[in-house]
Amino acid sequence: MTDTHSHLNDRQFAKDLEEVIRRAKEVGVRRINVVGYDLSSSQRAVEIADRYEGLYAVVGLHPYEAQRYSDSDLANVETLLSHPKVVAVGEIGLDYYRGPRDHKAQRALFRLQIDLARRHKKPVVLHVRDAYGDVLDVIRDFPDVLFVFHSFSGNEEDMAEILKWDNWYVSFSGMLTFLAHIRRAARISPRDRTFVETDAPYLSPVPMRGRRNEPAFVRYTLKRLSEIWKVDFEEAERITDSNAQEFFRYDMKRV
Repeated sequence: MTDTHSHLNDRQFAKDLEEVIRRAKEVGVRRINVVGYDLSSSQRAVEIADRYEGLYAVVGLHPYEAQRYSDSDLANVETLLSHPKVVAVGEIGLDYYRGPRDHKAQRALFRLQIDLARRHKKPVVLHVRDAYGDVLDVIRDFPDVLFVFHSFSGNEEDMAEILKWDNWYVSFSGMLTFLAHIRRAARISPRDRTFVETDAPYLSPVPMRGRRNEPAFVRYTLKRLSEIWKVDFEEAERITDSNAQEFFRYDMKRV
């Protein structure tokens, strides 16, 4: 299994990080992405990935940073992209629910970081909240960049649009286990462009609702996906792991 999106750099894991990683490996989680959202969390993601086998980093500036980041923050994120265990730029995107009201500033930061990803030949992990239309308008301009809709929360109509673009992927979090509209969308998710995640410590899946989420729990989301796809667990694992490998290029020499 692969947990393609976690925040093991969050303070909630400060006291038991090694135990959390051990529990994940014990249930068959072979790879975990640790995802940044500002400069310090991105640096921490790289530190963790560098320390543990099977862990990788994703670095970037969340849309919350659109009105407070500096040019040096962006330059430092670019420097992190040269680290061999950094596999993507993220999580970046647009958030019109809680993000800055200056949507123009959000879009500007978003485009700057996609340009970074393109130059460094990295895929992009998208954060999208109440902004699907504007996100799609932006990423359509980058057909040569791979994008994944992290913690997909859209409906069947949103999924149908994703299906049209070979460079757009989708990742399901624990929300798949408790939100019916996401399960309906998952029925038509592209089998060759879908993977799973926890978004730990958030969005714990059923039956772990109410507990701190952690990478070991990704198996519950994968089990629900296998049921929706009507394949056995091992086949869903094979498909999603293969898709994650194609997208993030784990353990491959990067240029």
